Amino acid sequence: MSSSTTSPAPAPAGNRPRLGPGIPTGFVAAAVALILGVTGLVVGARDNAGQNAPGAAAPSPAPAPPANGTTVGNLTVYDAYIRQPASPDVAAAYLTVRNDGSAADRLSSAYCGAAGTTSVHADSAAMQPGDEAKSTPLEVPADATVSLTPAKGHIMLDNLTGTLKAGDTVSLLLRFDEAGQVLLDVPVISITAPAPGGATS
Repeated sequence: MSSSTTSPAPAPAGNRPRLGPGIPTGFVAAAVALILGVTGLVVGARDNAGQNAPGAAAPSPAPAPPANGTTVGNLTVYDAYIRQPASPDVAAAYLTVRNDGSAADRLSSAYCGAAGTTSVHADSAAMQPGDEAKSTPLEVPADATVSLTPAKGHIMLDNLTGTLKAGDTVSLLLRFDEAGQVLLDVPVISITAPAPGGATS
């Protein structure tokens, strides 16, 4: 009598044994984080390469102060000069002030040892010996450049202590409301010499 072997019926799909160990959840999270990190490095490198590529726009550097300028706080005073005066008693100083700050300032007064009185006139006040023209401070707005030029303002040097000649240098002390004081060595130029900065007189 022959015997027959019966094969066991396949287990239901839901009860089939796993073929191998499962992948831990923590490993999956670490792998995703690694992929994202590598992607970020690639994107960052691409951005940096674009910034350094030829033709890429670079930040504009701040303008350098004028070579003949004197700086106090956020202000730079430059192109100062005194035209050789026709009168032995009175002279005028001219200059330019650049404000690189975010707040306005004001040139309120000045002092010069070569004159009996020194006054700031931001307008075109008359320059006659003995005049008592009212002093008008020079307003210096934020991030702006202003100038005292012939017919548009000056610093009056009245009752000069001596004759000013071309080639002389005069010490001039300026007082700003915010930046404080600054001392300039102002050249005296001849009547026919070109003025610093291209002033017309």
